[in-house]
Amino acid sequence: MLTVYIAARDIGNYKDNTERLKEVLIESDIILAESFREATTLFKALNIKKEKDRLIEFSEHTKKSKDIDDIITKIINCKTVTLISDCGTPVLEDPGRLLLEYCYSHNIKVRPIAGVSSVTAAIMCLPFNFKEFYYAGLLPRDEREREKKLMYLKKLNVPIIILDTPYRLNKVLNAVKKVYSKEKEAALCLDITTDNEEIVIDSINNICTKYQDNKKREFVLVIS
Repeated sequence: MLTVYIAARDIGNYKDNTERLKEVLIESDIILAESFREATTLFKALNIKKEKDRLIEFSEHTKKSKDIDDIITKIINCKTVTLISDCGTPVLEDPGRLLLEYCYSHNIKVRPIAGVSSVTAAIMCLPFNFKEFYYAGLLPRDEREREKKLMYLKKLNVPIIILDTPYRLNKVLNAVKKVYSKEKEAALCLDITTDNEEIVIDSINNICTKYQDNKKREFVLVIS
């Protein structure tokens, strides 16, 4: 009987990967990966034999109809399949949900391989009140829609957690600075778990001024 593992991996530090992740990756008949490059780099770090025939791309470019059907055809007779993203925990901001929808509608067993998440890693290090919080995830790509979303988030009286692709750091910071009070407290967590890690708590104005010229860094922005 097929089991699909939804497996968390590191967010920058390969030492954070668990032995259980390594075991499941070795045992899997097929590994669904967001990108071949990141997957093979992970295999090398974990000393796992690189086998291209076990890898199938499962990314934002995977279409819901034909591509998904082709993937299902390949995995349906397998014993073990594992889904990994380029970093951190799958499904939050990648197409894993499409796979989960199929699994539950066809009674396929789904199991988590728990591990690192940039969201929880950021929460662990910040002195904000996280009894309640709002996970906003990726903001809209369109500038006008992005500002509209931030106007909505501004009305919520809880910490707001925003993460986006590294190359949109400047756009996110500029939009936040435009919508929120310049004195509003926020935290910017950059390249968490890596040698370049920075966690900065300051006013939105100071954070945006200091980091808006950073071209590409992994980040989580938390507005208190």
